[in-house]
Amino acid sequence: MMGRLIGAACALASCASEPPPAPANHLDRARAHFAATRFEQAAAAARAGLALDSTNADLHNVLASSHAAQGRYALAIESLETTVRLQPDYAMGFVNLGGIYTKLGQYDRAATYLQRAVQLHSDNSPVRRRLGELYLATGRYAEATRELREALRLFPNDATLYYYLGQSLAAEDRPAEALAAFQRATVLDIGFADAFYRLATLARQAGRGPLAQQALASFEHLQALSGKEVKRLRAAILNAPEEAAHHYNLGLFFVRHGYFAQAENKFDRAVALRSGDLALLNRLASDLIKLQQPEAALRYLQIALDQDPAHFPSLLSAGHIAGQLGRYDEAVAHCRRATAVRPDDAEGWYLLGLGLFSKGERAAAEQALRRSLALSADAEELRPKVQQLLNTLQQHP
Repeated sequence: MMGRLIGAACALASCASEPPPAPANHLDRARAHFAATRFEQAAAAARAGLALDSTNADLHNVLASSHAAQGRYALAIESLETTVRLQPDYAMGFVNLGGIYTKLGQYDRAATYLQRAVQLHSDNSPVRRRLGELYLATGRYAEATRELREALRLFPNDATLYYYLGQSLAAEDRPAEALAAFQRATVLDIGFADAFYRLATLARQAGRGPLAQQALASFEHLQALSGKEVKRLRAAILNAPEEAAHHYNLGLFFVRHGYFAQAENKFDRAVALRSGDLALLNRLASDLIKLQQPEAALRYLQIALDQDPAHFPSLLSAGHIAGQLGRYDEAVAHCRRATAVRPDDAEGWYLLGLGLFSKGERAAAEQALRRSLALSADAEELRPKVQQLLNTLQQHP
């Protein structure tokens, strides 16, 4: 008992002597909150970081984005102007200022900032997209088309860019090209209601009756989801189609409302934008399990395992979910690989024992569970489950 008290006292002393979180940690936290559309928390984390380093341009930019997302444009502009004053070559600060002033209809000021962004970073899709949006808003359609095509060259196969391109081409009276752009947008994003509506309208004008009817039917199907939340989620994508989190969040919305094909389309886009991000794939699987979509969760875990067959969290989750689905051979295979990767992890052995028990391989199950029990001395939640399953084995030989 005394040893535990001394250890606890030492732990407390160690915590007390640890340095406060660095601005970079606050930045990571702020970005995570922003990606999850927790804008108040994102702003709070950014302010906490700025209290430690008031010259951090990235923190000012996240704070500005959090304000802008809540319609607090004056505060957003103040933060962004601080950003570009601190870091005059910070292209995204000028891009975001241009975007806000475009929304506010102050096009001359928007143009000044966006032209500066182009000077700093001409080979950047958000820079060219924002300039294209400005030209669309001011009726300079040929220039909008030029900028949007350049944005697509830098960031190909993006539904939002094709959607804006379709608008500029239609305004230029180039209906065939506009129709093709809207069609491409709806192929890339099958949950894009406004793109389907514009496609239906243009197809009807062009005498393309079947295409118009098909697009209108898709639009009406999606319109059943009309409301503030879906508009907010779509607006986030329109504002920053490069951000995987925005597609991810819309995908979760589609799942909750039973639009599974549209959800998969958004998740696949998020995964493509964050290629190789195994943590994202595991978080997606966890969210899908919470939404009672285990088959979909397994699909994304398999993508993770295709990229890294020894990724322990993916193996463990895949084994767990496969077992819940009654696919015990698959569960055991994943868990065997997990225990090979981390032979000292108690949970891996527990799940392996559970899978073997479910298959009726009692001796092998008991061996795995005893290994888990030996490793789970400090696992307060896991240890009783292991012991309970061992007791079941022993009571029913």
